[in-house]
Amino acid sequence: MPAASPLHDRGPVVTKAQALADRLTTAIAVGAYSPGDRLPSERDLAELMGVSRVTVREAIRLVSGLGLLASVRGREGGTFVTEADWTTVAPDVALRTLESELPALREFCEYRCLVEATIARTAAERCTEADAELLRERLTQFDSAADSSAARSADDRLHREIAAVARNERLSVLSVELSREATLGFGSEPYPDEFLSTARREHHALVEAVIERDTARAFDVARQHYGLTLEILEAGLSKARATTS
Repeated sequence: MPAASPLHDRGPVVTKAQALADRLTTAIAVGAYSPGDRLPSERDLAELMGVSRVTVREAIRLVSGLGLLASVRGREGGTFVTEADWTTVAPDVALRTLESELPALREFCEYRCLVEATIARTAAERCTEADAELLRERLTQFDSAADSSAARSADDRLHREIAAVARNERLSVLSVELSREATLGFGSEPYPDEFLSTARREHHALVEAVIERDTARAFDVARQHYGLTLEILEAGLSKARATTS
């Protein structure tokens, strides 16, 4: 079931580079990339989005022109998200992208939530003491994350660990694919600061259910928790509408 539409389906008027630029801008707007974050390499972005590196390069140039990205040369260089306020430079871009993508994502979210809930339930069935220790460690890493960027990385490690506890490689692979489709193709979960406390609370409930081998609760908590991504995207849409009205 598709979520974010392929770039080549955006129509003849909008180039692939502009379509990718719009998605990058929107990813920054909803918190999938935070100020100071380094974007994936051109090669990785091209592979993720199914476009050429030339398209990626042009898209980055377009978003840089808005002031939202900056390139740094050298060994520690790359393309970084700036401190620029998207509501000032590109609220219309986020608005039209989210209005276009969210109808499909709302339906897709139900599918994702059910799959991830099944993974969590399976993890609860199979969790060992050694697994429980690793899950507690991942949870502590998330709790101690200093900012949204660190929280995003810790969140990814935690959910990958839960999938690993389920001990089904196909489910683990599917989980990664669903994350990518649910996040405009980037696989980078949005984590605005205002949603961190909710995420922490739900993570604690989820890990507790898995460790206690409470399969029914693990299913219910995961099903609710994975709806948070859609909630964040909906909040981004509301903010874009308020800014452009």
